[in-house]
Amino acid sequence: MASMTAAVFVKEGVLEVQQRAVPRLRGDDWVIIENEGCGICGSDLHILSVPAGIPATPNTVLGHEFIGKIIEAGPAVSTVKVGDRVAVAVNLTCGICTQCKMGNSLHCENWTTIGANIDGGFAPYIAAPERALHLVSPDLPFEEAVWIEPLSCVVNGTDQLGIQPGQVAVVIGAGPVGTLHAMMFKAAGATVILSDLVDFRLETARKAGIDHLINAKNSSLRDAVMDLSDGLGADVIVDAVGNQLGAMIELAARKAKLSVFGMNEHAFPPVKQHDITRFELKVFGSFVGAHTFPRAIKILERGVIKPSSLVSMTLPITDIHTGINAARAGEAVKVLITPN
Repeated sequence: MASMTAAVFVKEGVLEVQQRAVPRLRGDDWVIIENEGCGICGSDLHILSVPAGIPATPNTVLGHEFIGKIIEAGPAVSTVKVGDRVAVAVNLTCGICTQCKMGNSLHCENWTTIGANIDGGFAPYIAAPERALHLVSPDLPFEEAVWIEPLSCVVNGTDQLGIQPGQVAVVIGAGPVGTLHAMMFKAAGATVILSDLVDFRLETARKAGIDHLINAKNSSLRDAVMDLSDGLGADVIVDAVGNQLGAMIELAARKAKLSVFGMNEHAFPPVKQHDITRFELKVFGSFVGAHTFPRAIKILERGVIKPSSLVSMTLPITDIHTGINAARAGEAVKVLITPN
């Protein structure tokens, strides 16, 4: 059987580059995708943390932010064909459990994820079901197309926030998804403030067109927000870190909307609940995206935002640990892993 080089989650905190068998079709409605490349996500770092912040199945090829070309299709596949370029909505739901039948597919009782529970994108070839595939223009450069999956998650959150031109938006955390939020808010006509503790990330965001950048180690984020909002506070705030709810409340205008996007299972931030009630703040969690892939693809194909400027390095699978270490250390914003 043909083999390929892949990055495999072995056990808590351990990722190994191994030789794995090239995947076969898992069913008549599955395809095999030749991978163009895959982004390292903060979720991958959480999987590899000790203790793990996000669970994954041992002996699984990680990577869920990938895009590629179909090279084999099962006999029941009808909506795509060999040669099509596709993105993959990697969170697979069953459609038959109680939550799915209630329309809550993000809370499926049989949820599974390509790149965490099923072999994913840190490999040259991936198997995926037809129902998860979305056609992508062959003209969209890889460095833009590879952002479809994370952007689909961000679109879910920005939809709930309903940002309007002229509003003041704050994003805490200038990693990939935080900066994607900031780019989406700027495209909507908001005044955007992006905060982080790492100058490299903030400088990368500046090159991506974000104007108001605050290193919270050196400057007061609250003072910057109040200056830009005439003392009213921010209308929209996103925590892209996972432990900033208390800080968000202090920055909020009356009736502001607060999106808790970042996930950190081990964080327990202090929260002044009184202010949520008194100032009528709307606080909600935003977890990945359901049915947001088509719009994420259109946003990128039409050039509404161009996140390729956030790519810090592109590495082969054999050097994936270099990319992971750089991302953890704040020395890279987005790292792409390619099959070669």
